[in-house]
Amino acid sequence: MFAYIKHGDNQRFMINTNCTVNLLLHYIRNKLGLATTDTIDLCDESGTMKLFFLMKPPGEYAIKFLTARSTYYVCRVTRGAPGTRLQNAYLAFVPFLKTPTPQLMDALRTQCDMLEKSRLKMLRVHETSQKVASAESSMKLPEYL
Repeated sequence: MFAYIKHGDNQRFMINTNCTVNLLLHYIRNKLGLATTDTIDLCDESGTMKLFFLMKPPGEYAIKFLTARSTYYVCRVTRGAPGTRLQNAYLAFVPFLKTPTPQLMDALRTQCDMLEKSRLKMLRVHETSQKVASAESSMKLPEYL
């Protein structure tokens, strides 16, 4: 099966979806001249991200997530700079399109905001559980004979 990738100024190319997501993303990076360190993902024409960059295990086949003969856009996943307070934050999903529609940009912004809120919530839960665990370990239990 195949699908289309649309990028730049209305350029597009065909992709084979019967391969692993890792191989597909590698192929797309190669076609667009991107570094292997660039975090990218795909979204459909309505702006729904596929979230391939979060996939575990990465060996899943793309055909399970992409609809045959559909068109997808490549998006750069922008994260905070290393060594800063925002180092793991999701800052933006930026499509590789010359003139993305306002609706597409709104959909991508909304999803990025939701993902960042979810990340922050998970951090708070993790920090709270660590505080509880350390408080429990420091409590002295009465000794019984």
